Amino acid sequence: MTIELSIKEKKIFEKAKDFSISNFTSEKRKWKGCDKSFKDAVKIFSDNGYCGLGLPLELGGQGYNFLEQALIYEGLAYGCGVLSFLIQAHNNVTREIGTFYNTSREIKELVPDMAAGKRINAFALTEESSGSDPSSITAYAELKADCYHIHGKKKWIVNAAEAIHFNVMVKDGSPNSHNILMILLDRNTPGLTIGKKTPIMGLSTMSCCDMEFNNCIVSKKRMLSVKGYEEVLTDIDAASVFVPSISMGIAQRVIDLTVNYLGQRISFDKPIISRQGVQWALADLSTKVEAGRWLVYKTASLMDSRNKISIQAYENNLYAAEVAMETTTKCLQFFGAEGYTENSVLSENWALAKLLQIVDGTSEIQKIVIGRELELQANE
Repeated sequence: MTIELSIKEKKIFEKAKDFSISNFTSEKRKWKGCDKSFKDAVKIFSDNGYCGLGLPLELGGQGYNFLEQALIYEGLAYGCGVLSFLIQAHNNVTREIGTFYNTSREIKELVPDMAAGKRINAFALTEESSGSDPSSITAYAELKADCYHIHGKKKWIVNAAEAIHFNVMVKDGSPNSHNILMILLDRNTPGLTIGKKTPIMGLSTMSCCDMEFNNCIVSKKRMLSVKGYEEVLTDIDAASVFVPSISMGIAQRVIDLTVNYLGQRISFDKPIISRQGVQWALADLSTKVEAGRWLVYKTASLMDSRNKISIQAYENNLYAAEVAMETTTKCLQFFGAEGYTENSVLSENWALAKLLQIVDGTSEIQKIVIGRELELQANE
């Protein structure tokens, strides 16, 4: 059996990579220091067909499957990892709203503008005391007549500064409920307060804000799902394809930069890359990135064939994040002070790699889930 990307798939990756390099690499843009926001980038993504990736064509999307989307995010991350991460967050919420949930006509009418990037979406799950455990959230919504009244707080919400709509997860009726709802909330909803951007280490383009709901009243027509916990697990499966593909994109970028730099940097009368110890370290990193890349492709292909991917999703998330962190750390070391300067490509990708070990379940949580799955197999 031959395992390789098709010509079409290779072209999809190369096109995304070339686009990102042309528009978003450090020397081509002014995203550093918040000169521009993610909202500015969305317009460029939209104009070039990178919004609404997973939505069907009839809903205004691009109609890409999971593998094709993974290839695109990997290519986009090669040019700018943080913007690839932010646009996948928007696209993922848009795809879920458009295809996963049995939504009202009112919500369905919003989807084409979401797919076009005219309405940016964010996913509001995390709270101060609930990160990797969605069941421990305390924000809640009470149904009174035809409206939900929402109370509580959210924290670290990605794209919150730019988002028009929020897919908000809340407990059903009270903080002690075992059922979780998903409700679509507009930015201008009375009672909703969105805090200032929280500065994120090394990632000035990223907006993370706190949210507070003080008796936010929203029509029950804005209900996305009454089975929020199950939906979150499905969302995590999708993220376990797209986020790891971003890890591989930034890891490959820093390897390529490092190889080029060490080939030119002379130390003790020889290029640094000629040292055997350096070559061995780079060989290890390159091998791990190639293995991680194909684990991403396998997981994406399983998603496309609608196979169960529970343990593969967690293995994919874990391995990709760990490889990205190891690669960016060691390559930054090779660059020395040159790589440690503020807003260098090395330092930005190192900061993003660390973030990718935390979002969508920390690496430690991934190991716990994988370990429990293996324990179940041992007891069968």
